[in-house]
Amino acid sequence: MKKFTVLFVCLALLAASVTLFAACDKKKPVEEPTISDAAEEITEEIPDAIVGGWENDKSPVITEEFRQVFEKAAANLDGVDYTPIAYLSSQVVAGKNHRVLCKAVTVVPDAVPTYAIVTVYEDLNGNAEITDVVRSNVETGQPGLAGGWNEPASPEMTDAAKDALTKACETLTGAEYTPVALLASQVVAGMNYRILCESKATVPGAQTEYVIVTVYADLQGNAEITDTVTFGADAQAEEAPAEDAVEAETSEAAPEVE
Repeated sequence: MKKFTVLFVCLALLAASVTLFAACDKKKPVEEPTISDAAEEITEEIPDAIVGGWENDKSPVITEEFRQVFEKAAANLDGVDYTPIAYLSSQVVAGKNHRVLCKAVTVVPDAVPTYAIVTVYEDLNGNAEITDVVRSNVETGQPGLAGGWNEPASPEMTDAAKDALTKACETLTGAEYTPVALLASQVVAGMNYRILCESKATVPGAQTEYVIVTVYADLQGNAEITDTVTFGADAQAEEAPAEDAVEAETSEAAPEVE
């Protein structure tokens, strides 16, 4: 009887061992994450815009949010007053760069306001400063100025201004103009339009830059370009912000549109 009992116990232990071994054999090993997997996860969390270039804005209209940023950046400037009139483009960095067209006027008697392209850097803490200014020698329009250059209520291109520029560019060679903002108009025997454009020479490797284009549209529907001005050309260097203000470098060359 004792022999049968011992034999039964041995068989039971053997069966339990076989069952346990089979269960362990079916269990899949835990896969440790590799360095490449971890790097891939980190990359997915970083937005593409963090290393982006300059991106044109959909509308040149100055928003109230950006106006507050600009006022903060220009608060300590001395010698020149800047008024933003058209938003151009932005660039995501460790914070954000803003490029804006401004009306610039030197704080001296009888100063004439001209156009300038201003770059504003806004950091991640909400601080802002002007980092670059490129002046032009083109006088700005004035709101409601009869007979002169009249500044529009909005910098957005009107259909009439678009049509005039398109018509004027039909016979243009050597460069391509893309309208960005309507700066001013003037009633004559027809209409003059002053338009901020992106200009790019039709040659390999040419850079894009901002230019002010004047277009004349006559009463018969014809149009022609009568003047173009590049930013930085012949602009007076002494009209830059004072050195004791927030550091703002005045460039001699027009900013390239990237």
